Amino acid sequence: MCTLICTFRAFPRWPLIVAANRDERLDRPAAPPELWRGDPPFIAPRDEAAGGTWLGLNSAGLFVGVTNRFGVPRDDRRASRGTLVTQALRSHSASALHQALKSTPAHWFNAFHLFYADRSAAYVTWSDSEKMTQEQLAPGLHIVTERSLGSDDRARTELIRSRWAQFGGDEPTENGLAELLRIHSEDAVGGTCIHAPALNYGTRSSLILFMGEVLNDTRLLWAEGHPCTAPYASQELLVRTLADHSARA
Repeated sequence: MCTLICTFRAFPRWPLIVAANRDERLDRPAAPPELWRGDPPFIAPRDEAAGGTWLGLNSAGLFVGVTNRFGVPRDDRRASRGTLVTQALRSHSASALHQALKSTPAHWFNAFHLFYADRSAAYVTWSDSEKMTQEQLAPGLHIVTERSLGSDDRARTELIRSRWAQFGGDEPTENGLAELLRIHSEDAVGGTCIHAPALNYGTRSSLILFMGEVLNDTRLLWAEGHPCTAPYASQELLVRTLADHSARA
């Protein structure tokens, strides 16, 4: 996943709003969101190549999403970043996950940016595979891409912020967030919706999440493919199933 737009505690009805696109090789197999059982269970798509995921929401109301970090060489001996996300989604709160990550060796995974939030707190942890850095996020708008946090992504970040007033407004809507995720650029990889077939690369899927104060008041939408052409489908049944697990816990 390469573009993650979120607001934390910026709107009274929605403690957390997330709009995210995953950019990946076109031939890397993946499956749409499903229920992953465990303690706690979570909703997440599946990377069929490595078996992990790039984002998800668990029954405790914790959202986790990862991007890679541009410019750091990949080492295939390290664990998949998708494993980092599945492990993170077993946490019962963002603050507990934040503490757990303090003891995670940086060299275990290839370089990453990990965003995680619930209704009470939001954080980002990032690594260059040599050093881990952690930050607690204040209420407001936050943007994380593969080039964030000192890796020179001013252009895309500023592009999104410049459109935020137009599509965010007093309270973001599904259609407004979808428009933010459909931005194209003359530079093949300069927008939020990427079309680069010559590079065997592009936006593969898209998520919009409105997290309510309870799971039953949470809206999750998923587009399988480029968000400029693929429709967003409600994942209401999955969310309801997750809420039922939370009620029984």
